[in-house]
Amino acid sequence: MSYKICVRVYQTNPNAFFRIVEQTVWNYANGGTWSDENGEKVLTMGGSGTSGTIRFVADNGEDFIVALGVHNNKRWCDIVTSLAANNNTGVIINPQYYNDGPRAYAREKQLATYNVGNAQGRNFAVNFTVSDGQELKANIIIG
Repeated sequence: MSYKICVRVYQTNPNAFFRIVEQTVWNYANGGTWSDENGEKVLTMGGSGTSGTIRFVADNGEDFIVALGVHNNKRWCDIVTSLAANNNTGVIINPQYYNDGPRAYAREKQLATYNVGNAQGRNFAVNFTVSDGQELKANIIIG
């Protein structure tokens, strides 16, 4: 059973501009793909048990990753900030949600919404607006 997550990105504060610099997909459940459709990022996954990440970097150097996926047929999300300090990328972060990795707890929580601030005081949020079924929708909000 395949899953799709359509993602909209909103930037609410004009004091920094965030751009997408990387997208990843985990290889479980036949993996998946990222595509662009009607201004949205779309993660299509082969089944439950996989995920993808989007990494953002701002013109002022701030950065963060949003992870989105499906675990046991239920959506989940997470946000990781301050990546540059540890040279983290999506390729490094995405596997950490699996195989008893240090971020597996976030996948297992199966949250429909998550908010976090970075060291500069900026808030980041991800919110599933359609959180059940196979055609999911989520908003990423950059404050």
